[in-house]
Amino acid sequence: MVATASPSEQLPLDQISRPTWLEIDLDALANNVAELRRRTGPRRILYAVVKANAYGHGAELVAPAALEAGADRLAVAAVNEAISLRHAGVRAPILLLGYTPPELAETLLAYDLAVSVYETRAAHAFAAAAAARNGKQLTVHLKVDTGMHRLGIDPADAPALCKLLSESAGLRLEGIYTHFSTADESNKDYSRLQLHRFTSLLEQLRRAGCRPPIAHAANSAATIDLPEAHLDAVRCGILLYGLSPSDEVPSPREFRPVLSWKARIAQVRRLNPGEPVSYGNTWRAPNPRTVAVVPVGYADGFPRSPHTWKSVLIGGRQAPVVGRVCMDHTFADVTELTESGIPIARDDEVVLIGGQQGAAISAEDAAVRLETNNYEVASRLMARLPRVAI
Repeated sequence: MVATASPSEQLPLDQISRPTWLEIDLDALANNVAELRRRTGPRRILYAVVKANAYGHGAELVAPAALEAGADRLAVAAVNEAISLRHAGVRAPILLLGYTPPELAETLLAYDLAVSVYETRAAHAFAAAAAARNGKQLTVHLKVDTGMHRLGIDPADAPALCKLLSESAGLRLEGIYTHFSTADESNKDYSRLQLHRFTSLLEQLRRAGCRPPIAHAANSAATIDLPEAHLDAVRCGILLYGLSPSDEVPSPREFRPVLSWKARIAQVRRLNPGEPVSYGNTWRAPNPRTVAVVPVGYADGFPRSPHTWKSVLIGGRQAPVVGRVCMDHTFADVTELTESGIPIARDDEVVLIGGQQGAAISAEDAAVRLETNNYEVASRLMARLPRVAI
């Protein structure tokens, strides 16, 4: 669901289907696209990576806005992600970055999707399927493994596969790419080694007359930290959303976070000493306490274990999370707030990611508490959370 609201106003309850939601700042998104454009120049193709529901931000909301702001193309991981975008009316080119079974060739042609190829068997299968469609061509990008050892063909074997792809009547070899494994580290030695392997291959293909038109290698970290890797196109995900690639490669200050996560208090409970909260009675009030029930749970991406968010913002203060997180509810101890004279009531705003009255919890803060990274914090936010454009 998508609603709209001003960044400065509290969202009316009748505009959302749940009393917890994500606010997606489309102005911040447009700013981030512009910053990426400024760094790469107008001639390079900018792929907006919107896999995993746009890193939890909502692909059907983010993809059109990113394209309108100046991104050229989209990239996703899987066919079903691309189909959802097509059904939402997106007509821009979409590249599939992950493994696509050759059996889905008909689907790729039907939805006009570009597929990554790194095996001969898949190349033959895709070519045969396309040839059976009366001359319709399937767009392919050759994926090369220069050292990450995830998906891709070895550089030594790439020229033969490149030749096969370029000579197959049913295929249109549009691109070739690789992916860095350590671009988000301050030491770029290994990334430069990968880049050298890739550019050496490109030169070999050029001499053989087989270099595809679009060569791309740079992810978000390399886009800001390794400009020599920009080549013909860049693929940007995490920076698109205003989040840092890593602690060693932080988001430049010009980029702005796109996402905030908010909720409304469902009930305020006053507990006597010794009374428990939530399943298992794992937390008991050590003295008279006031607890706010927040309608957010692990089915929303607010984890139950082994690590928790630790606190949320209520009344501009950090309120500790207590008791076990439920599927749909969480509990925050607001005793210190009420004792300091801050009234807490049903429907008061709760912030899980974002700012409130000068205080803030960022996706990076949550990642530290959960002992993970901001990619996982954002991408685990579930589809049942309404996305609200602000």
